[in-house]
Amino acid sequence: MNKITHWIKTHQVGAFFIFTFVISWGLGFSYLAVYKGIVFLAPLAFIAFCGPALAGVIITAVSNTQPKQGTKRSYWIAFLIAWVVSALIFLANNTFINRAPLSPVMVGFTLVSVAPVALVISMAHSRVPAVKSYLSSLIRLRGVWGYFFLAIVLTPVLVLLSILINSLLGRQTSTSHPLPEINLALIGLIVVKFLYQFFFFNATGEEAGWRGFALPKMQSIISPLVACLVINIFWPLWHLFPWIAEGRPVFSLGYWARTYLELLPGTVTLCWIYNRSKGSILVAGTAHAAANTAYWLFPNLDWTVFNWTVAGAALVMILVDRMWKKLPSDNPAVYQAAMVEESYSSRDPEPNSLKTI
Repeated sequence: MNKITHWIKTHQVGAFFIFTFVISWGLGFSYLAVYKGIVFLAPLAFIAFCGPALAGVIITAVSNTQPKQGTKRSYWIAFLIAWVVSALIFLANNTFINRAPLSPVMVGFTLVSVAPVALVISMAHSRVPAVKSYLSSLIRLRGVWGYFFLAIVLTPVLVLLSILINSLLGRQTSTSHPLPEINLALIGLIVVKFLYQFFFFNATGEEAGWRGFALPKMQSIISPLVACLVINIFWPLWHLFPWIAEGRPVFSLGYWARTYLELLPGTVTLCWIYNRSKGSILVAGTAHAAANTAYWLFPNLDWTVFNWTVAGAALVMILVDRMWKKLPSDNPAVYQAAMVEESYSSRDPEPNSLKTI
């Protein structure tokens, strides 16, 4: 066991990818089961969707070198609040968007299913210092308001720009999905859908792992652009079982070639906004959730034009920020081994070093 723990501490990025796929693929059967109506397996699917974040929490906890801080009471209060909020958002999405009937059974089942999401969020108040430091940006808006709002509008603006380009090119404008009349009801549905995407599972499952854990550690040794290329190898592949459940042609090489090319600009965009927001999981998760909300609003989007639009935006980001160059070691989006220890240096004059890769 000591050898395994030592390996995890000294190979955190490699351990992250292994743990992520063990959790998500190990429970991959639950995706198809839920799609087929075996809903009692939904809690397992929720754990699988949270695989990247849970992997980050496990590895960070194993690598922690500081004594626990805070009280159990404050942590459990945080968990309870996250649990209730997650359940309300899930029920709102099912009721107002999916038009599912609300019943005591549905409420009880939801409370069980959303527990993994509540766990990830509550880890921002963990008694383990390294875990708290790792996930604190998931719930912190201070200092990132500007990029938070940019994250909300970035993809919708690119969607509208692609529709304009589509029209200028003389392509059929009917492929764009016209918005219904803007009113309070529509705004309410958009807010519900966005919050649902954020909680299930764009921020709490994916971004807390891919960008929040893996990216800053990789950026301590390689450039942001190379880190994007590495993450883009694993990120699409992680979706294998959900895509099987959705009936996508995952056994086609052409499908994977196209998917990798289409997701790479998105990977760059999320990396760019994570770095620009000084390593905010909240901002990265918001950008991811806003993108999926925009896709929901425009289901008949001309994807060819849109993908080229996003690729153009990603290229601009690469050039402006020179993403092929390694970030300075003191950049907030780069993992710093001593960051947690420094917070407790007054208590522990000789903190242990925390190895990262």
